[in-house]
Amino acid sequence: MKVLVIGGAGLIGRGLATALLARGERVADFSLPGASPAPGLASTDIFRGDIADAAAVDAAVAGFAPDVIVHLAAMLQYTCELDPAGAIASNVVGTLNVLEAAVRNGVRRVVFASSNAAYGERHDLMREDDPVPVNLSLYGETKRLGEMLGQRYRHLHGLEFVALRYSGVIGPVAVASRGMAFARQCLINTADGRDAFLDFVSGDETCHLTHVDDAVAGTLAAITHPAPSHVVYNVAGPDGNFVSLRELHDAVRKHSPGAGKATFSGRARSAGPVDTSRLRHDLGVDPAVDLARGIAAILGPPPREAR
Repeated sequence: MKVLVIGGAGLIGRGLATALLARGERVADFSLPGASPAPGLASTDIFRGDIADAAAVDAAVAGFAPDVIVHLAAMLQYTCELDPAGAIASNVVGTLNVLEAAVRNGVRRVVFASSNAAYGERHDLMREDDPVPVNLSLYGETKRLGEMLGQRYRHLHGLEFVALRYSGVIGPVAVASRGMAFARQCLINTADGRDAFLDFVSGDETCHLTHVDDAVAGTLAAITHPAPSHVVYNVAGPDGNFVSLRELHDAVRKHSPGAGKATFSGRARSAGPVDTSRLRHDLGVDPAVDLARGIAAILGPPPREAR
């Protein structure tokens, strides 16, 4: 099987490419110029460009001729709010370019990276069939529209389409844009003794965290399952991974007692816990990486005095 990962240089993309290569699949990566590909990719299977550029997307799809496209590229939430035009170009027009190229070049399936932002600000259990909320961020709106476009192409062209609503993915990655992913990264980085001063969150914001290994497992299932029963699936970690930012920092300090302090001033959106029943029952993926294991996987073994 040939899989083109759009956004393959990102956290989920690199993990997914590595997992697919280990299975003996052929993998290509389409990412922005200057991005570092996952190790092991053939030089002929590395494409660079912007998803807002329809010709660049089509050239990559035509050149690689994949069976499946995994579309992970997007402008993230904080940057979307600063640059609405860029958000539409990347997250909406870019997704349309991927779908058009898939149909034009005979791709069988597209797996689309949606987000728990598609639920808006919530504190209750979030299920795939919940009504569309009215309090979506611009980023959440672009993800809802991406899901809608994929379902439309499924209806019009017979394209297999699966949307994965990832929730709070954490792993060994550098996040440049301010937002919840950046806040989580700063808190995890306190493990080396650095203090974190976060002026855009209160610390009480909640999210159902997902270690990248569980995100990759869900994505692999969406790629390889012969006939998914649904279009949209939540992807999240074990139930105990639903925590606040303060609780995340507490978990980091438990792993690394010498961790730096965290100071919060501001407010951001919370997300509720995620129901992963559909992921488990239909795709056969049982989230396995709890918060303590996830932090240990990112930071390495705890300091000797903490063992």
